[in-house]
Amino acid sequence: MREILISESAWEEMTCLFAPSLARKLDIINAAVSHRDLRSPPGNRYEELTGKLQEYSSIRVNKQYRLIFKWINGKAEDVYLDPHIY
Repeated sequence: MREILISESAWEEMTCLFAPSLARKLDIINAAVSHRDLRSPPGNRYEELTGKLQEYSSIRVNKQYRLIFKWINGKAEDVYLDPHIY
């Protein structure tokens, strides 16, 4: 079980617009044992981030939102939903 932090405004938008795709992406992250597992399907748009977020990776939930997370001991940790405006 993982704890995921989602802001109140993101939660409201998420439940209206993309709850099914978010749930699917969270399942994909939860099942992954390596970052390589997230490279397929290509629609995940897996990225290893740079700059301030260089320890993190991300996959796309939809056109605006991404799930950002850190790989620790073979699993995704510190998962959060980001509006992708950085």
